[in-house]
Amino acid sequence: MTTLKRRNSLQIFLRTLTKITATICLFSAINASAASTNPPINPPTNPPDLPLSNELIGRSPISLMPADIKGAMTFRSDAANTQPASANWSVASAGKHVLRVESKGVSKFADHVSVKWNLRVPAKKGDVVLARFLARAEYARQESGDAMVELAVMQNKPEYTAHAKLPLSIGATWTLIEAPLTMARDAAPEDAFIQLSFGNLVQVVEIADVQLLNFGSSAKKNELPATRFTYKGREAKAAWREAALERIEKIRTAPLDIRVIDGNGKPLPNAKVAIRLTRPAFLFGTEVDAGLIVADTPDAQKHRELLLELFDTSVIGNGMKWSPWAGSAERRAETMRASKWLESQNLRQRGHNIIWPSMRFSPRWIAAMPEPKAALPYLIKEHIRDIMTANKGRIVGWDVINEMTHERDYFNYMPELEAAEWFKIAHSIDPNTKLFINEYGMLNGPNSPKKIAEYVELVDRLRAAGAPIHGIGVQGHIGGQPRNPTDVLADLDLLAAAGLELQITEFDINSPDEELQGDYTRDFLIALYSHPSVTGFTMWGFWQGKHWKPDGAMYRTDWSEKPNGKVWRDLVRTKWLTKIDAQTDSEGKVKARGHLGDYEFIVTSGNKTIKQMRTLSKEGTSLTLQLP
Repeated sequence: MTTLKRRNSLQIFLRTLTKITATICLFSAINASAASTNPPINPPTNPPDLPLSNELIGRSPISLMPADIKGAMTFRSDAANTQPASANWSVASAGKHVLRVESKGVSKFADHVSVKWNLRVPAKKGDVVLARFLARAEYARQESGDAMVELAVMQNKPEYTAHAKLPLSIGATWTLIEAPLTMARDAAPEDAFIQLSFGNLVQVVEIADVQLLNFGSSAKKNELPATRFTYKGREAKAAWREAALERIEKIRTAPLDIRVIDGNGKPLPNAKVAIRLTRPAFLFGTEVDAGLIVADTPDAQKHRELLLELFDTSVIGNGMKWSPWAGSAERRAETMRASKWLESQNLRQRGHNIIWPSMRFSPRWIAAMPEPKAALPYLIKEHIRDIMTANKGRIVGWDVINEMTHERDYFNYMPELEAAEWFKIAHSIDPNTKLFINEYGMLNGPNSPKKIAEYVELVDRLRAAGAPIHGIGVQGHIGGQPRNPTDVLADLDLLAAAGLELQITEFDINSPDEELQGDYTRDFLIALYSHPSVTGFTMWGFWQGKHWKPDGAMYRTDWSEKPNGKVWRDLVRTKWLTKIDAQTDSEGKVKARGHLGDYEFIVTSGNKTIKQMRTLSKEGTSLTLQLP
């Protein structure tokens, strides 16, 4: 009987079993689940005072906002299949009115949860207008921790027109959003409006000081301020960066002492020595799509070429998740073909992920099982055995559990510490692969230390229960407002307190500002590579044509390189990929330093050449090469 047929028969048996199971204990993890997925309820924070500049005031803009901001606001909450949303005004301790919008579900369209204000007075076609407000994310249920807000200036008549429509990524600290626009048509107050939409995410957002200022013809659009995110520590020769680069030299490189002798054992001067780091000890990887790896198209070919040129490690982003892995024999076969091709190209592979303890990320037949899902613990263990056995010996590190502090549906049906058994089973099948737990919501905002503490406590509980966890995976999805690198390094110190190696398992910076994206990719890479506990860094995709956040890609759809792609090439594949061409001195010696990893040494003298492989560890290496 085939594996697929056995699994189908097992599923039928287990579904029957659940129907005749009368009761099941519900554990205290239910309460932990609710606490981890519901947004906190906090009093409004004090937004800063950020008045309009005197220069812009001097241009006498006309406010298009109604005088009674609270009374004139219209709130919409009509999204299908979502929980009720809310919009409430309150007064912060400094006396400012703060609007708190809570979206409890994900809408089909962002404006299904929205607030809007009709224009107070008309505006004319060609008028230059500045939309301006303060915002902060109190809570946002996504990897970057940023809220998603859409700003729009719209009108319904004489025809539907969008004067401006701008998606915004809002961080956890109060940020002034300024967006200049030009009115596309004449706009009457009864038909034109400014709108803020929140329905794309489960989130809580605070808004203050909403303004819509019409400068008419007294200002050009490019003369008005526009929000551009930045971060502390971005400046050239920043002290943190200089210190990090020194640290990289200290902890990521080691001495190479090479001695070349002739057939008689005498020093051989003037011999050419080529030193090449062929595989870094540190993992520099990317997520890939299995279908694109095995496809026969020009884009697929270009994707494979760049993959081999830029990375030494890969992770199939979706094909090894439980739902696609168990979904069809064809999808599994495609994943395995891609994995074997990656192996044939000498690319290391990370596995992502074995268990994602959420019903929405589970196979449909798991979510559809009747309560109380008594067979779920057994099915989880069978899946672990299945996927670990199929990939044994091919994966250098597995994300055994993904996002356990956020996704806790499974623990409505079993105690939390059942998860320790999942690690034990995985280790028993493939004891040579490293087992990771993986999580988001860290390294990217002021709440990072609190989330890190919760994450480390979870890791400690699982390890105390016997889970063989070898490493802590940290997703690095960054929104529009990056965290300053000094704080990132402090966050890494908190994570390192668990005593395990750390890896950045999923990195991107989702921003249309390519200059900011390039600079932060540089600084994030430098910060992470400079931390002694970090052993790997994985980009979550690199081509815009197959990227979950297209703005986050390193290469545009037409394969042109973005600044963040150039940063990766310059650092990872040039500066940190040791390549030395030297000549032996009078004593037949070459002294150098190289980044840790596997090396090829090629020595040439006259018409004689020898090659040798050697691994450079922290202790350094001394190597004698003899030409016959």
